[in-house]
Amino acid sequence: MAMSMPRVRICANACITRLERGEPDVIVILDSYPLKEDDRNLVLAEIYSKRPDLAPETEQS
Repeated sequence: MAMSMPRVRICANACITRLERGEPDVIVILDSYPLKEDDRNLVLAEIYSKRPDLAPETEQS
């Protein structure tokens, strides 16, 4: 069962806080949490929705 959205937001906010305190990479931070793949994707999507500047750039043709 996937995490509830409040838990997803809490985890995303924790990751953002760790980034703002100087940790180098969002993926490294996410790897430090024991998340299932579905939950990890939800948290990553929430991070990118709150901080689009952290999303990897996509090439546009």
